[in-house]
Amino acid sequence: MKTVGLIGGVAWPSTLIYYRLLNEKVQAALGVPHSARCVIVSLDFAEVLQDMSEGRPQDASARMQHAARQLKAAGAELVAILANTGHFAAEAVQDAAGLPLVHIAKETAHAVRGQLPKAKRLGVLGTSHALRADFFMQAFSEQEGFELVLPDAQQRTELDTLIFGELASGRVGPDAAAVVARICASLAAQGAEGIVLGCTELAELQPWLASPVTLFDSTELHARAIVREMLAA
Repeated sequence: MKTVGLIGGVAWPSTLIYYRLLNEKVQAALGVPHSARCVIVSLDFAEVLQDMSEGRPQDASARMQHAARQLKAAGAELVAILANTGHFAAEAVQDAAGLPLVHIAKETAHAVRGQLPKAKRLGVLGTSHALRADFFMQAFSEQEGFELVLPDAQQRTELDTLIFGELASGRVGPDAAAVVARICASLAAQGAEGIVLGCTELAELQPWLASPVTLFDSTELHARAIVREMLAA
């Protein structure tokens, strides 16, 4: 089993989700009492969010690049960023680590296309920072041929408030899910044939989350791909 280096803390609840998923999937593949070989560098989300909010994405990227170098020094053999938004700097992080990076958007796009081979329009939920970046478009549109249906400006503000507030502090429940469900219904009404939960913390809302179309959990799909690469010969 390869050791994976995880850039976490963005925010901490998503890192907790990933740690559970990676260990569950390793144990499912190898049996009890196996667990995932991993090292984690956990960033201070407040610093990363301030960089992004103040228009300094290069500073946020530099933090993740530094974390990537720390992971390699700690023995990592591949790396993963435990946040969709952080993938705006995926290439820089991979170069800094000098290691393969398991890309959440590319892996999710490939999995969605496998389940929806004839679909044309795909909805994506995420932070405003992620939706403004080009990595979703590259993965879902250029790589897999989907036309994206995205939240409007007001819906993006609602998602940011939810993600950077309640979900970043680990508070999940039906009220938060109701906000996301309303946005899902809006995207479906605009022709989305499936919707990607393109923020890692959104995964925890699924027990209360209803949608008129199939939801795809990028966190789950990313964790599956990370374990696949960890166990590859």
